[in-house]
Amino acid sequence: MNHLEHHLDVGPADLFPLAREAVLTWGLQEGAGVIVRPVRRVHLGQVVDLRLNPVWPTSPRRSRGRDLTLRVGSCVVTEVINEESRAGFAYRTLPGHLESGEQTFLVEQRSSGRLVTTIVSDSVPGHPLFAAAAPLSVAAQRMMARRYAAGMRRALTRGESLFTSPR
Repeated sequence: MNHLEHHLDVGPADLFPLAREAVLTWGLQEGAGVIVRPVRRVHLGQVVDLRLNPVWPTSPRRSRGRDLTLRVGSCVVTEVINEESRAGFAYRTLPGHLESGEQTFLVEQRSSGRLVTTIVSDSVPGHPLFAAAAPLSVAAQRMMARRYAAGMRRALTRGESLFTSPR
């Protein structure tokens, strides 16, 4: 089992309302080049399909009127956190996903007056063939955690939504 925890200070705590909205509407994923469908506010039991834009941060390439993206797999939301100073959610991957495990996305106001984004992931390769490439999987997981957190920081710096698609 690969365990990853990534924390990033993303700004002053007074940005929490914008950060809460971003994390509870799949904004971290969209900001990291992950396309989530269907696009709805996060809710317990929600099942989503994830696709990756391989040329992020640019728009996906198109062929015959379709975006060229990589299918990652499906997930189900297992927990939603929406508290006064913390917001986020956890999901579990479903069969057919590239990874098998859980991931948590959290933003919280700290007593220091700072806002911190935390990404926690526990997973193993989702297919026996991927087990041989486990070191690449771990590296990809770390890269994505950094992309999620950096996407939040950029959005808060600009003071705008991360959303790239209609909500």
